[in-house]
Amino acid sequence: MRRAEAENGGWGAGSVVALLCVVMLLIFLPLGMGPGPIQPPPFLILFVFPVLMAAIFMYLNYAAKE
Repeated sequence: MRRAEAENGGWGAGSVVALLCVVMLLIFLPLGMGPGPIQPPPFLILFVFPVLMAAIFMYLNYAAKE
């Protein structure tokens, strides 16, 4: 990444496309999960998801300072 992009936050076309792909997966993936009604996720997934997101955020925050 060029220095000018890093100073502006690094949100280029690739970042926007990646974000839109993740949003589309979160919206449309549950629709194809099976023929029956969609069940709520297990408690473990509800606990692991925020912990994983916090770990990724801390890693990216640490990596950006170097």
